[in-house]
Amino acid sequence: MKNLTVCGLLFGFLLTGQPLPRAYADTAAAATQTQTSALNEVKKTLDEVIKVVTTYPTDKQLQVRRDKLREVINPRFDFEEMSKRSLGTYWKEITPEQQKEFVVVFSDLLARTYLSKIETVEEGMVKFDGEKVDFPRALVKTIVKYKGDNFPLDYKLLNEGGSWKVYDVVIENIGLVANYRNEFAGIIRKESFDGLMKKLREKSVA
Repeated sequence: MKNLTVCGLLFGFLLTGQPLPRAYADTAAAATQTQTSALNEVKKTLDEVIKVVTTYPTDKQLQVRRDKLREVINPRFDFEEMSKRSLGTYWKEITPEQQKEFVVVFSDLLARTYLSKIETVEEGMVKFDGEKVDFPRALVKTIVKYKGDNFPLDYKLLNEGGSWKVYDVVIENIGLVANYRNEFAGIIRKESFDGLMKKLREKSVA
């Protein structure tokens, strides 16, 4: 399915885009004084990502570039929340130790996937299409241009301690978390949770 095929690619384009249209900038500025705009925080992280990519552009700087990018993206993604939602009901069926291990392995896999994509971003690929806030949740909408097609790509965020963090990515009404949850549930039913962890570890070192 086309949208599932490009979902992994577009996941990496979260922090790419053009300057905010004035209408959306005004909307962000009108947010309550106690709530920082989710869209503005995404934009702020974008600026940091661009700075890293342009400062360390060569193949010889690959490792330092990815290390710097990891420092930038870690505060913006709620990997623990994504992990919980991706396991669904199985999250409560595993031990606290298994939960911690799953978060570490799954987070590393997500980060590796993301880092491999943002290194190839181009200006003008993403346009912001507004922000909807129902505190403590927010939805940042974007339009991504990829290989001649336009895709609506939405980011779901939670406000944690005054900072907005991404916990799901939705492309054409298909959520990244829901997609993983369906895949993981099938593996657990057939091979148990240990079987899922084995597959994730193999992907992490691939």
